[in-house]
Amino acid sequence: MSSVRLQLLSFMSFAHFIHHVELYAFPAMIILISQEITMNYLEIGILGSLPILIMAITSPMIGYISKNARLGFIIVLLGIFLFAFSSFMIAISESYIHLLFGNILLGLGCTTFHPVGLGVAANSFTGENRGKAMAVNHAAGVTGTALAPLGTLGLAIYILSDWRQTFILFGLICLVLLVLMASWVFIQKLIPRYTSLIQNNNLEVQEDTIDNTSKLEYKNWIFITLGVIITISALRGGVYRLISYFTVTLLRDFYGVESFTAGILTSFILLLGSGSDIYGAYISDKSGAYGRVRIILVSAVGTSFAIISLIFLTESFPEIWAVLFGFSLFAICFYLGGGTLQALMSDIVPQESRTFFYSIVFSLGLVVSSTSPTIFGALLDIFQSPVAGFTFMLLLIMVSFFVTLLFQKRLSFAVEKNLISP
Repeated sequence: MSSVRLQLLSFMSFAHFIHHVELYAFPAMIILISQEITMNYLEIGILGSLPILIMAITSPMIGYISKNARLGFIIVLLGIFLFAFSSFMIAISESYIHLLFGNILLGLGCTTFHPVGLGVAANSFTGENRGKAMAVNHAAGVTGTALAPLGTLGLAIYILSDWRQTFILFGLICLVLLVLMASWVFIQKLIPRYTSLIQNNNLEVQEDTIDNTSKLEYKNWIFITLGVIITISALRGGVYRLISYFTVTLLRDFYGVESFTAGILTSFILLLGSGSDIYGAYISDKSGAYGRVRIILVSAVGTSFAIISLIFLTESFPEIWAVLFGFSLFAICFYLGGGTLQALMSDIVPQESRTFFYSIVFSLGLVVSSTSPTIFGALLDIFQSPVAGFTFMLLLIMVSFFVTLLFQKRLSFAVEKNLISP
């Protein structure tokens, strides 16, 4: 791998890490915030849905603007500034309405990364390394999600002894990171080097992408694929939001785990997922688009089994070590297909269209998945048990399995017509 490719992947992966720390610091701190600002599970779920819905609304615009590389990098930096602003807003909140406004700012910050970061990671690497690159980028986000509970609760409970001061500290850290990452972009000349790299990639691998088929067949393939990938992404995204958003709360409120310990266990569970993410994509790079689809299918089957195990354990044997095993199995199986799904998107879309394609998939998928925390919270309020919520998750992942099966049948047409991008 060339130096510029590694620089670009490192920059975007670190930005992804920051985005996920900020996004999932709030749900980790909910168990402390709710001691001062009273909320039921439905209201907690709404706060989880709101940033995702904001991302869904704004992502297409970000994706379109970010086709210009310079604007794309600037937008990523703008997101870090918005994180600082949202952290300060949450820190001074005195009511549920204030928390809503803070989460709107959080959503605006989060929307700045994914269309740009995924596009840069995909465009910087070709097929033999693209899955690994996408998985590293994806795993950086998962690692940020994983470390958020441990880091935020550790600061808030044992060091600063206050959740408000913790968010103020996060805001200040974001301002420092903004300066450091802006310096990284301009001192290393990442923008012109990225532009030069993708121009060379175009010359080397793009000119024969659809040489065996008509433009009409290619457009039909893209539109059909877009619909299928949006559906898979939405269903899996809904499951992702739930496990990332509610695990700390579930461990404390339903399995009797102390607050900080719940944060530690959540971080451990999600770190297992980040390792599984990279492993899945590494395997998929060796077997192309067919291999990627098979791994996504295996991920869905394993995740379904893990959710069924969690339902059984919750009902019959809710010991924490057993429940921890169920959550860990869930993370390993589910995240196995995370970066692999993103790499599959890159396989089927031309380089020049990837940023905008990602934004469309991300946006429409989030419209659906943004509702999942609200639904899950409502189910917790109604049944006062996570079993109904787990059943909802099981439904999402099983439907994603059958949609992926349909896509697998369609994939043979794409291979036969040479529609898979190198």
